[in-house]
Amino acid sequence: MEFAYFLFVPVVVLFLKHFLFGARQLPPGPNQFHVMSYLSQLIYKPHIALQTLAKAYGPLMSFQLGDQLMVVASSPETAKEFCRTHDRIFSGRHLPSVYHILPGTIDSSIVLSPECGKAWKLLRTIGQSCVFSSRAMETNTWIRKAKVMDTVNHLRTKQLGQVVNLEDLMFATLANIISSALTAKNLFHIEGEGKEDYKEMMSLVNEVIEKTTTFGLVDFLPILKGVDFWSNGKAMDMYRKIKLTWGGIIQERRASTKNDQNPSSKTSQDFLDIVLSDGTFSEDQIAISLMELLIGATDSTTITTVWLIVELIKNPEMLSKVREEIAQAVEGDELNESLLSNNCNYFQACIKETLRLHVPAPLLVPHRAIETCKVNNYTIPKNSMVLVNSWGIARDPKYWEDATIFKPERFLDSNIGYRGTHFEYLPFGTGLRMCPGSAVAFKNIQMLVGSLLHYFDWSLPNGDDPISIDMSETYLTTLKKEKPLLLVPKLRE
Repeated sequence: MEFAYFLFVPVVVLFLKHFLFGARQLPPGPNQFHVMSYLSQLIYKPHIALQTLAKAYGPLMSFQLGDQLMVVASSPETAKEFCRTHDRIFSGRHLPSVYHILPGTIDSSIVLSPECGKAWKLLRTIGQSCVFSSRAMETNTWIRKAKVMDTVNHLRTKQLGQVVNLEDLMFATLANIISSALTAKNLFHIEGEGKEDYKEMMSLVNEVIEKTTTFGLVDFLPILKGVDFWSNGKAMDMYRKIKLTWGGIIQERRASTKNDQNPSSKTSQDFLDIVLSDGTFSEDQIAISLMELLIGATDSTTITTVWLIVELIKNPEMLSKVREEIAQAVEGDELNESLLSNNCNYFQACIKETLRLHVPAPLLVPHRAIETCKVNNYTIPKNSMVLVNSWGIARDPKYWEDATIFKPERFLDSNIGYRGTHFEYLPFGTGLRMCPGSAVAFKNIQMLVGSLLHYFDWSLPNGDDPISIDMSETYLTTLKKEKPLLLVPKLRE
């Protein structure tokens, strides 16, 4: 009788587990001990660690990191489940606690808004009308051209053999393009490159990017929130710096609008005009929105321009092809943006290949399940953090021939684009939370890199062989070149 009882109990347990809890079965994944053995890699190279784990546990896996359940999609099929099939349910955002502490973050975000609410829709609509739409991009063509030519003319003044931190200079150029489109103001004085105020602004913007996108210990162990004085201090420090960046610009515009006797006479309104006239956004909220748009338009785009120039100067034959195409897009002494877009197919293929091989945001921006959902017969609980390993997918030999080689030709006869319709290629994400500025970014990259390659030859300091360029990467939400890009410009005939 006792023997029968001991046989019966396990059967009942299995029965209950299968029928009562089977419906809430999580995707497979490593246990806590296995996760701990990967902890260093998950911190410093998460895209690589998650790709390795996916080979063992499959393209849809989950694991516990502290109190947070992590769910990872590592194939086009699973990415599609989260970003299209169940797009609305996974449209939430997981954000560092520091971001939530910042004054003004509630209802002031396009990219980082926790959910797609009314304020998110309003800001996205305003951004679309001022920056992201085809009409806005055409209207802002002169801004891109003017800011890029400011940089070209500045480089023309360099002495022969002078070394330039090209990464910083491209970042400043892109920052001026977006800040001019948003507020009609430059953030950087290009001619003051290397001077103290230039360095301070560069440091300030980079610090805000780092601190608002990096998860800390408290994000995975909420029990520590009561003693997390460090995050509060960091948030207040960032708040002060964000106000320092945008406060004066906002107050100046508010004063000029107030003193304008006939504001309706203004031919066009930029982003700052519209959010001020709306009246529902506080100064803190406007500053947060501007900083977020600046980060979105400069950080990942700078990363792509750096890797694009590195890949081209390492491949002289490819560089020659690109320059031949660009030469056909010149009118007078300046590049014609429409000709760049319509006639430079190989150059565009090089940009697309750079976005594949060097995905700026390898795990995209973390998604959050706003409610419990079933995916591939697995339960994804509410508030799960969902990561899409776009880096791993873009280097998967199942979907890409010679997946780890820079090969622009693969895009010449391909209909794969960067708009998020092909799930094996998601440099800007896809679905509701796709980067709204993907088309703007592509145009900025075209104009900036096209001009730098057309007007200048580039070489390494001390005449080093370009093949020796250090290709090491560093991960900090985005994946950038570890060492700065230091090059010597020489004006081309």
